[in-house]
Amino acid sequence: MRGFAAMLLGIVGGFIVGIALSSVIGIISMGLFSQPFGIKYLPYFTAAICAVLVPVMDRRSLKNKR
Repeated sequence: MRGFAAMLLGIVGGFIVGIALSSVIGIISMGLFSQPFGIKYLPYFTAAICAVLVPVMDRRSLKNKR
């Protein structure tokens, strides 16, 4: 159950981070090139990556506490 909660947290957090990162990339590219650039599916990529990384990091932190 803890792993599932960590996975859900990773998906939601990764999606939010992806949206923020995509916005920052768009703002910087607009300032540099006068045209917004971006990675089309960046929020989905970061959500998938974080859905894997957050449970792994959670398990490692539990092992270190024991």
